[in-house]
Amino acid sequence: MIQDEPLPIPAPEPSSSDTTAVMEGLERTVDRISEVRSIADLWALAGDFQVEVLRFAGRLIVAALVILVFAGIYWVMARALRPIFERSRLQEDAAQLLTVILRYVVLGFAVVLALGQLGFNITGLLAGLGVAGLALGFAAKDTLANFIAGMTILWDRPFRVGDRVEIDGEFGQVKRITLRSTRIHTNQNIVVIIPNQNVVNNKIINHTMQASTRVDVAFGIAYKEDIDKARRTVLALTEGDERLRARPGPDVVVTGMAESSVNLALRFWLSNPHIEVPVELEYIERIKKALDGAGIEIPFPHRSLLIERLPEPGSPATGPTGSAAETGDPGPPPGEGKA
Repeated sequence: MIQDEPLPIPAPEPSSSDTTAVMEGLERTVDRISEVRSIADLWALAGDFQVEVLRFAGRLIVAALVILVFAGIYWVMARALRPIFERSRLQEDAAQLLTVILRYVVLGFAVVLALGQLGFNITGLLAGLGVAGLALGFAAKDTLANFIAGMTILWDRPFRVGDRVEIDGEFGQVKRITLRSTRIHTNQNIVVIIPNQNVVNNKIINHTMQASTRVDVAFGIAYKEDIDKARRTVLALTEGDERLRARPGPDVVVTGMAESSVNLALRFWLSNPHIEVPVELEYIERIKKALDGAGIEIPFPHRSLLIERLPEPGSPATGPTGSAAETGDPGPPPGEGKA
């Protein structure tokens, strides 16, 4: 039988915070549906539910305002960083990556604050995310190491896209730098992908960071040859070559005296460091032809092989009765053999 007297409505219990009180009030109001016994109870429940919904709507509006405010902060920061990236000549991929990271950091912080306004337990959520992040870090430590190394490369900039570098035993032109790897295009038209961790942990030789570079082309002449003649012959090859800088000009220096040769080197400076390899190979061939044309000997190792003549099988052994002296055969003179 439906009673006309409304049931007493329990007063809201005090909560630890205003944000959690909103959610707890809604939960208590929903739980009281089973206690409805009359029309008066229903109207009382509807009134309480309306109050809790208005309170929750107020919190929802505040949460939305928090997200909008942080979205505006991100927009202002992104606009302010754009000219900074342009002045620092940061690569487009790196600039976009930093912008994306900034977006997720700012908006993620906004979402956390918004959830706090709605009454969620942010402390437990952050603790769970921390544990998950720790487990993910152990599972993907190599990926994270490459990511950190990629950020180091983009920040330190030991090379840029288009530079010719030697990294981890590979020589070529840098085509792309990502957070995980660096792509190098070699002279053999091969793309080598090197993990950024290997790039950071190895020696990096950048051949094109400076406006010009010096090329040393080594060669050798025999000890009997005239060094000055060889110098004049080789320096004549550089005359009229517009690829070489006039100051400092080309020169030929003695770099050492080896076992069978006097070692020299043609040194010149290139205005365009990107043509270092083809120019060096070209001058190696030209030096060889010029020295041959001038009659200057380029030494190479010689080896003499001496074969000792041994007694044939069945012949008497050397001695008082069977020596070569007794038979009248003087034998081969000392040092005779085949070269």
